[in-house]
Formats: sequence, structure tokens, C-alpha cells
Amino acid sequence: MRNKNYSRPYQVRLHTVQEDILNKIMNDNEYCHRKNIISKSDVIRTALFSLCKDYELEKYNQRLA
Repeated sequence: MRNKNYSRPYQVRLHTVQEDILNKIMNDNEYCHRKNIISKSDVIRTALFSLCKDYELEKYNQRLA
């Protein structure tokens, strides 16, 4: 697998509950394998990408209205 070049690291402050759940996700090897998660950064990046898609879709729909 080729390493990807990302812009720069961002510091993310997680709530204690979020950190606990993220640790549970990372310890669940079967889930991580199915979702192609290798690191905690993958989880955050996936969630952010989903939010970006939702934002772009909302803006596109506003332009159509």
C-alpha cells in the first residue's frame, strides 16, 4: 500500500466519551478490517469527508432552489 501525502497534521480535541469509543473501534480488528481503518486518523478523515459531502450536497440543493 502506497503512503498518501496529506497536508499538515491538525490537533483534534476529543471528548472523553469519543476517545473511549475510538479506542474500542481500534481494538475491534474485524470492524477495522471491514471498514479499511488502519489508524485513528482514518476514522476522523472518513467522518470529515462524510461531513464535507453533506455540506456540498446542501449547497448544491440551495443553488437549485
